[in-house]
Amino acid sequence: MTEKFVLHISKSSLAGAPIRIVNAINQYTDYRARLLNFVPSEINNETQIYDEDLSWQSEDDKKLARELIKKADIIHFHHFMDLEFYNPFVINFLKETKSECKFLRHFHSDKSYIEKTDLDFKKIYPNDKVPRIVIPHYPERGFMDCVIVPNIIPIWEKYCSPVTTDNPKPVVVYSASNKTSYKVERWATKGYPEVMEKLSELKDKLGFELKTIAGIPFKEAMKIKQNADIVIGDIVTGSYHLTELEGLALGKPTLSYLDGRSVMTFVKTFKTDDIPFVNVNIDNLEFALEDLVTNKELRANLGNFSRKWIEKYYDDRVLIKNFTDIYDKLINDIPFSREGCDEDKDVKEFLYHRVYDYNWRRISQFH
Repeated sequence: MTEKFVLHISKSSLAGAPIRIVNAINQYTDYRARLLNFVPSEINNETQIYDEDLSWQSEDDKKLARELIKKADIIHFHHFMDLEFYNPFVINFLKETKSECKFLRHFHSDKSYIEKTDLDFKKIYPNDKVPRIVIPHYPERGFMDCVIVPNIIPIWEKYCSPVTTDNPKPVVVYSASNKTSYKVERWATKGYPEVMEKLSELKDKLGFELKTIAGIPFKEAMKIKQNADIVIGDIVTGSYHLTELEGLALGKPTLSYLDGRSVMTFVKTFKTDDIPFVNVNIDNLEFALEDLVTNKELRANLGNFSRKWIEKYYDDRVLIKNFTDIYDKLINDIPFSREGCDEDKDVKEFLYHRVYDYNWRRISQFH
């Protein structure tokens, strides 16, 4: 196959998800890829949080990006945007690309969030013919016609690999960039204040050291998790995220609450019988932590299980083929959609989406 070029375009870093896909494409496939971010991930305009490629805020990068847009065989959008002028780049992608260029939409956010933040979404989406894919975390339940593709974790990189720890007291790391209380819309929170209150109560009672991660460069955050004993992610909403997958890769017992829909999608997507997360919510956090903090052997065994699961089911060298398979179909004009998505659509949307939201509203109101 003649080498094909894919330009990934994103409004933001999306916790490093797009750049990891681009890196894996370049490392493990016959496609070539670059990433253009509208706004790079920086702290005070100085320190990068995630690895970056091209930034629209750089005049040199902007010039190169315009050339790459004309060259691209596929443009892979990581945020919803109009293909004509009503997008942050003010580019008419239909005119600035070559005639045979293909487009792909990749959803990383909840559908209701996009509807609220992008006024063009409701107008464009119902009749939009651009092929689309979605991550297997909570957004998939709002886009049940989209093919599911995994987030990529570079599991063989040193910063994503386990190290031996010997902390005087077990170190528990909690990572949540969103500081919002869980008494808001479901996917707009990870319950940070409530989880922090609970962890603060438990750290002296159970005898562990608590560390939190927020607003620091990604590889620095990974080093903190690498040297910890237990990782806590989202134990409130019902979905796992990138930080929990990183915890598994690092060989840590990793706490995350997955509701029934998340479990169903996880098992089907990764063709596994195991859920490697310690699947507890905030109400059961104390029981799980008590076992983990007091039982070093259990922590070690869970950590080994986590890493073995990642190596078996989440090898980026294998998972990146999900993307090249999609690209091959795009190049060859082969339609694709999620298997069975046209069957009982209303019923599935009710059973697998709305019902779980009803449960969430009951739980959040109860608290």
